Amino acid sequence: MKKMLYLLLVPFIGITMLFSAGPTDTKGITTLYPLPSAILMNAYRYLGKLPEFSIDALTTNDDEFQGKMLVTYTHWVHIDLQRPGRLHVSVDGDLKERSFYLKDGRFAMYDEALGYYGTLQLSKNIDAALDALFEQYDIKTALANVLYSDLYKRIPPKQEGYYFGLSDVDDVVCHHIGFINEVQEIQFWVEKGDRPLIRKFIVIDKTEALLPRSGSLLRWDLTPHFDEKVFDFIPPENAIEIPVESPVGKERR
Repeated sequence: MKKMLYLLLVPFIGITMLFSAGPTDTKGITTLYPLPSAILMNAYRYLGKLPEFSIDALTTNDDEFQGKMLVTYTHWVHIDLQRPGRLHVSVDGDLKERSFYLKDGRFAMYDEALGYYGTLQLSKNIDAALDALFEQYDIKTALANVLYSDLYKRIPPKQEGYYFGLSDVDDVVCHHIGFINEVQEIQFWVEKGDRPLIRKFIVIDKTEALLPRSGSLLRWDLTPHFDEKVFDFIPPENAIEIPVESPVGKERR
């Protein structure tokens, strides 16, 4: 799996415990807090079981400018997903105007700014298709960390997180949790209750001197009404088809 995806998928510790112990007060009473890793695991399990959903997201990403300051770029992302094999992602903003389509194994990618598109034949399963895009073609898909159905199986338990309490995101009460390691810091806001949706997350890259960060605010629709055509790519009249080559294949030649 490519680095981008791993930056979004935080390792977490075992989930046999649901609460962690906080500080002990003067009366000897220990406060129990929900275990951050269990909250995140529960969210990924819940997302993986959803048969379909739509997301409207606002994303921000920092980029270094001449090593002197950070420049923030903003994009709006719309996602339509219907398991097992249909996905549509559109990205529009400061740097990108792209759309991705996956329907029962047929993948298409269209760059509206350049007028180019390419197609591939991939797996009819969203998870396997995403793996191929990352590993074989180095194609990044926005918000991939909420599209997989089996994230709870992919990331082994490794580290402890932190529980910061409850806070509101779009007037929804969320658990605010965080994780840290040598290369990144990441915070999640996960909806409290029986719909543990990831409502927001922020990633700080500690490998860069200016500590660039990326963030996403997600608005979910769990009962979407899809038009059948939303997953079909029909090339615009003046669009130019180009071949999609695998960097992996080039390295082996």
